[in-house]
Amino acid sequence: MLIATPNLCLDRTQFLARMVPGAVMRAAEVEVTAGGKGVNIARVVRAFGGRALLAGLVAEEDRRQLLGLLAAEGAEVLEVPSPGRVRMAMIMIEQELGRITVVNEPGATLAPGVWDRYAAAIGTQLPGHDVLVCSGSLPPGSPANAYGGLVEAAHREGALALVDTAPAALRATLASGPDLVAPNLQEAESAISGTSGAVLADARSDVPERAAEAARSLCRLGARAAAVTAGGAGIALAQADSGTAQWIRTVPVDVVSAVGAGDSFLAGVALSLRSAAAARSAVDWRAAVMRGAAIATASCEQLRAGGVDPARAEALLARIEAQGPARVVAGGGA
Repeated sequence: MLIATPNLCLDRTQFLARMVPGAVMRAAEVEVTAGGKGVNIARVVRAFGGRALLAGLVAEEDRRQLLGLLAAEGAEVLEVPSPGRVRMAMIMIEQELGRITVVNEPGATLAPGVWDRYAAAIGTQLPGHDVLVCSGSLPPGSPANAYGGLVEAAHREGALALVDTAPAALRATLASGPDLVAPNLQEAESAISGTSGAVLADARSDVPERAAEAARSLCRLGARAAAVTAGGAGIALAQADSGTAQWIRTVPVDVVSAVGAGDSFLAGVALSLRSAAAARSAVDWRAAVMRGAAIATASCEQLRAGGVDPARAEALLARIEAQGPARVVAGGGA
């Protein structure tokens, strides 16, 4: 599996008793790990005994630290050097309340020619890969249709292309026909409406209906299939050749951290697609999404993003399957 995750970062996780805006606080503990959505996906793939090649832009000023952290956890990296510093993601965990707050930095602005070198490096690796996952935000200065170009390159090589990225980049990618897009509900609605998605928080109801309509809309805009995740509620799956969407429920667990759950979901889908390609069988999107849901749910029981116990994921998959057929949510017109 080839994972395009250009905007690598360092996750700095701070454990606080309680976060008080406007106050000075002391962290009880700090952990620094390699981060980025694609890094989380690769962790899941390795947990299931698979191999994944991470194609990332590696900031030259922090190269040693970033690559050292990735090597320590067994990641395989296709390094494309880029000037500047690596971005940081601040993850603040309140031990008294259990709340988790995440602030993602944008990353260094790309120098001229860096993206072209990155896309060319991915192009050299595509032959022999059945699945390309384009995951995570794009660094400032990236082409508007950066992921779209990678999707088209994957299709030329006969590979499936999956995309999970920020709303604006997601919207720009849809015209290239990604085989699956997998945003969460707020990201999907931001991509469809054209809003920034700079702050993602939502408490409105009608989640299954909203997620189903968002999935259908993403398909109308060009995606061949769309899976819109809605946290512990479930996932809406739509395909471009159908006017309906399926609502697949998850099962409740005791959540330790939901950070990276969407990445674990996409990893589960990608693992299913790779298995189908190896068996030369047709893709069963519903089965792939259900497996992704089980892996995402299992990941929520662990603190590290992308951490998952395969045996626990299989047990959760059996529970999801036991709920019976997915509910079909009919939609309106275009």
